[in-house]
Amino acid sequence: MEVETLVSYQLPVVVIVFNNGGVYGGDRRSPEEKTGPFKGDPAPTSFVPGAAYHILIEAFGGKGYLVETPDELKPALAESFSARKPTVINVTIDPYAGAASGRLQHKS
Repeated sequence: MEVETLVSYQLPVVVIVFNNGGVYGGDRRSPEEKTGPFKGDPAPTSFVPGAAYHILIEAFGGKGYLVETPDELKPALAESFSARKPTVINVTIDPYAGAASGRLQHKS
């Protein structure tokens, strides 16, 4: 609902979502871990794969961008900042890139 507030007040805010499919990279279970009676259940750290966060702001009248490559990021940022309107930039990143905060080795 924060996105709705941005649009209602026409706040010149650019929200950038680094979308890696969830918390700590989403569902990183190995194929062996995806067996048994709960194999179809998503990991508690995963979000909806391919979540279209950029569409959410458009539902309220703002502007959204989907960025899938580094080359697409610069124009999306330039347009967003120059427009001075509420914007969401949904940047899809590799769920296996980087390290979890605190360098967690195991997730319970």
